[in-house]
Amino acid sequence: MPFSNKKIEVLALLFTSTFLLIGCSKTVENSSEPAPINSTTSAVEVKPTVTTQSTPDWIGEVVNVHNLAAGDCFNHYSWTNDERLVEINTKVSCEGPHQHEIFSRIEHPAGPGAPWPGDQEMQAFATSVCYDEFLDFVEEIYELSKFKLSFLTPNRTNFEDPKARFRGIHCYVYEQGEELIGTARGSKE
Repeated sequence: MPFSNKKIEVLALLFTSTFLLIGCSKTVENSSEPAPINSTTSAVEVKPTVTTQSTPDWIGEVVNVHNLAAGDCFNHYSWTNDERLVEINTKVSCEGPHQHEIFSRIEHPAGPGAPWPGDQEMQAFATSVCYDEFLDFVEEIYELSKFKLSFLTPNRTNFEDPKARFRGIHCYVYEQGEELIGTARGSKE
């Protein structure tokens, strides 16, 4: 007696349901077991290839930008060396070509021993105070100026370190894709 199409469909559905039920129950049973600590994988780790770039000829004295003060100008250089990103900042005279000029340095108001306020709060505070100081420095509102505004903020480690508490916000101006010559103070641009 041959099987009818209906019987074949029912058997196929029963077989598929049983297979899925067994497969899913195995997954559930094994999911509560901890993963072995020294497990191996068959996937091969592939690091992205980064082309080594030559070290740029920088101008100025290499500095930690957090040690700069209002009125200081600096350049930022970055390149890759043996697939490692290298970045430095140099202090330069504002009279010659430069990339950035610090126009204000403000301390975050958190008291001694205060916890890190978080990245969002730090960014919001820096944006607000730097924006407010911009008009006094350039003597033109930000929206009409050719200058862009940015800032440097401390990281959590520096902010909370008991000896090296760093709470300073450095506000600086720059011109997109151009070097500055001279100070931007009172430039109305």
